[in-house]
Amino acid sequence: MMMAPAGPRPSRDKTSYSNASLYKAVEGSVKRTGSSAPRGSALLTAALAAAAALTLICVDAAHRAAHAGARVAMILASEDYQNFKRSEVGLRKAEEILELLQARGFDTALVTNPANAAARAALRDFATKVATADIGLAFLLGHGLSSVGQTFFLPSNASIDRSTDLLSRGLSVTNIAQIVSRAQTGGVCFLMTTPNFVKPIDGVDVKPQFDGEAKNIAVAFSNSTKIPISRIEAAAGLAATDVVNLLQRQPNADLKQLIAACGSQQQGTVYGLAASVSLAVPEKSRAPDPELEKKPTQPPPVESYTALETLERLLDPRQVRRIQTRLAQMGFYQGPIDAVIGILTRNAIKEYQRKTGVAETGFLTPEELAALTKVP
Repeated sequence: MMMAPAGPRPSRDKTSYSNASLYKAVEGSVKRTGSSAPRGSALLTAALAAAAALTLICVDAAHRAAHAGARVAMILASEDYQNFKRSEVGLRKAEEILELLQARGFDTALVTNPANAAARAALRDFATKVATADIGLAFLLGHGLSSVGQTFFLPSNASIDRSTDLLSRGLSVTNIAQIVSRAQTGGVCFLMTTPNFVKPIDGVDVKPQFDGEAKNIAVAFSNSTKIPISRIEAAAGLAATDVVNLLQRQPNADLKQLIAACGSQQQGTVYGLAASVSLAVPEKSRAPDPELEKKPTQPPPVESYTALETLERLLDPRQVRRIQTRLAQMGFYQGPIDAVIGILTRNAIKEYQRKTGVAETGFLTPEELAALTKVP
């Protein structure tokens, strides 16, 4: 039995997209199955017109001169829903995926708990960037529903009373895939959870549906007809963990492996065929550093992780910023100078250690701390 919708939750939106802004474009195409009441006809006509308007927007974006890197990604993550239960995938996974993609050279935007208008605004910005990209990726984390051959991502303020509401209150994965396909290659990954309803809605399904073409891209859902409804949340969580582990532990991972991870390793649903395009960190030209050119002496014995972690916690923010700045000057760190030792900083430390010929622990020894924090 389905539970009643949960009450409103505090928003955790941390992006610059305004959830209060108005953007009325409607995504999704409509298939007629018979005659309908005048009100339904008007609604379908409006949806078709709005979908055509969105197509024109995307075509215009593809032809605009956009400054975009070779790799672009968009992440839409809804966790706290106003009218449904909380999604169990969580924003933390989205943030981890963001940092890991940035470390691999992606120009990446994360929008957390977006309302309908904010999600569509982010999609417009993404359409501008992806048109000139070599690799385009779209990650969707949150509730999804299917109708008329399509699956829709639900923004945080979505309210669904009938199947046609999905056309204006959800984002069509088919349309998102069309936008991603403007890149040379890419993929869509939907880590899909399910909302709760007081009563079932005719014409709405919780299993993925996709009626678009996937020529140069692949579209993966963590959900499928193989997975019982009671396991949909768990499957999405496991797929999210697989994606993070792949990007974190396999430097030479490719797009095909990423799509397989998104699709719950063949337990989910995948449309199209992912290309075996490398997602490895691009080679960057770096100025030689005299300190790195010195042949290192015998590496000192590695201290225990516990001792190194304790030493790291004793650092003040000024020291951490100095470390990040020095690593950035050496070409190892491309993240913000924010005094936070996250995944990007940890990976930069490991690369620094590899170049200097010491054990790659990701934690700085007292000698390494002295070298990176000393004032020139």
